[in-house]
Amino acid sequence: MTIVIQREIFSMTVVAVIVCALCVYAGHEIKKADPYAKPKGIVLLALWLVELADNQVRSIVRESHVKNLGPYIGTLMIYLFLCNISGLFGLNAPTLNYSVTLTYALITWIMIQYNSIRDNGLGTYIHGFFEPIFLFFIPNFFGKIAPLISMSIRLFGNILSGSIIMALVYSATSLASNWLLGLLGINSGFNIIALVVAPPLHAYFDVFAGFIQMFIFISLTMVFISNELKSE
Repeated sequence: MTIVIQREIFSMTVVAVIVCALCVYAGHEIKKADPYAKPKGIVLLALWLVELADNQVRSIVRESHVKNLGPYIGTLMIYLFLCNISGLFGLNAPTLNYSVTLTYALITWIMIQYNSIRDNGLGTYIHGFFEPIFLFFIPNFFGKIAPLISMSIRLFGNILSGSIIMALVYSATSLASNWLLGLLGINSGFNIIALVVAPPLHAYFDVFAGFIQMFIFISLTMVFISNELKSE
């Protein structure tokens, strides 16, 4: 039996190693840093990312959940963004594989259910499946599952669509370049038009769209968790 490792698994591993290495390096530099000196370099970047993640949780969920939810949101923010833009560095973006985005959404879905049970209690959580009457169990059940499906498909579909558009752009510019070079009597397969057309499109579909999809994913994570908590 032949075991085939998907290319996205290799990309995920590379991104995970990079994130872990940056975290270890940042932790080492923070330990050496003077607490009374102005932070700079990797220390400044780490403090900014931590503050950004905590402020997002604080503004959407609530202050009491910053300590537990902030590290998860921060990690998800960095990891998803690097996964989304990894195609720029010759890797297969992990989020082009639905099994990958489904796994991310499953972790988030478990976080949503965990926070709901912790805040409301197991009895109230189970009772919510039968509100307002017992016959509403089926729609309530699928309502609980819906975030898992919607978040995974949203991330996968948007990243995949950008990849398909860029593939079509390269095909079209390749044909146009061959035609143009043929008129000039140059026999070359070099895609000269893509040098002008592709960079701004990569900036949009890979960098900007990758950031937006990461932001939407973490925002939905916090919104769904917030909706499951008791009103203060």
